[in-house]
Amino acid sequence: MADRSKNKTRKDRIMEAALRIFAEKGFQTATITEISKEAGVSEATIYEYFGTKEDLLFAIPEKISNDTYEEMGRFLPYIKGVEGRLRAMLLGYINLYQSNPHYSALVLLQLTVNKRFRETAAHAAIRRSAHDMLLCIREGIADGTFKKDANAYLIRSMLLGTIEHLFIQWHMEGRPERNPSFLDLLDPFLELIFDGIRAKKEETGVTLRLNLEDARTLGNFLQAQGCLEDKKQGGPGQASPV
Repeated sequence: MADRSKNKTRKDRIMEAALRIFAEKGFQTATITEISKEAGVSEATIYEYFGTKEDLLFAIPEKISNDTYEEMGRFLPYIKGVEGRLRAMLLGYINLYQSNPHYSALVLLQLTVNKRFRETAAHAAIRRSAHDMLLCIREGIADGTFKKDANAYLIRSMLLGTIEHLFIQWHMEGRPERNPSFLDLLDPFLELIFDGIRAKKEETGVTLRLNLEDARTLGNFLQAQGCLEDKKQGGPGQASPV
């Protein structure tokens, strides 16, 4: 047990060091020598755990994505309504990208253009969260929260694409302090999307739409009808029939 715990700690140190160096210098420029010095281990130890530099690169988002997915899975089932769950999912993306800028830089600026990445377990781990978002949108369409003709794929693309675009710009600008913050933008953004895809509730009763002149005419008519009813029932100023 003690050996496994020590090995896990060493492996985590390697991935943390590699994440920072890959994000700051780029995968092609970074070297195993730099990573080994940063992690405080030998180069041979890195190769023992990961095989190649590219294997180490892909291991990082796989672990972080799986850890984040498990964390979300602990509370997401307790959130009521598809809109609430979608908000929680996007909040998770924002928190992850902002609290771990090395990770968001690595994934959004480097791995998205890596063709081999799409064939890895790391990519599958990232897609798992995106697939859950798609299922949530489909549930909203099925239960009448969203319009029946809404396109679930397009909606997911708008949600995730906007978040990714904002963070790519943030990184390209040197990660400045934002006002409003990403979290402040979330609710107005979601309301724009939801307002366009929510199913319209059927109105009950009769709704009259009148211009001003018609409204006055109707008001006078109703007032006259009220006076007639008062007279019939012995209203003010009238003697009640015996």
